Amino acid sequence: MAGKEERRAAEHEEMVAAFLKNLSHERPEYRWGAADALGRLGDERTVGPLVAAMDDPDPRVRKKAAWALGQIGDLRGQRPLLAAIRNDEDEDVREIAEEAYEILKRKVFGGR
Repeated sequence: MAGKEERRAAEHEEMVAAFLKNLSHERPEYRWGAADALGRLGDERTVGPLVAAMDDPDPRVRKKAAWALGQIGDLRGQRPLLAAIRNDEDEDVREIAEEAYEILKRKVFGGR
């Protein structure tokens, strides 16, 4: 059983590394796909790169990064989400950031 768990952990590490690499890919489709995947994986180690992706020039990437920060639910995502709610030029990004912030609050503060 330990061998199976070790393989899963190794596969998880490989996926995280691949998606982190794609988060800085020249094509925005790769970047937003990576942000989506990282949100689904839920690995707190990816919060820093996702926070950086909140400054991506493509609004699709910023939306997925905001969503991912909400899914991961790490307090480090709070400030970038609030900044996007207040300042992002794209209305969809602001809306997704607001939804993600509400999810993050429930995860961090237990629904307060």
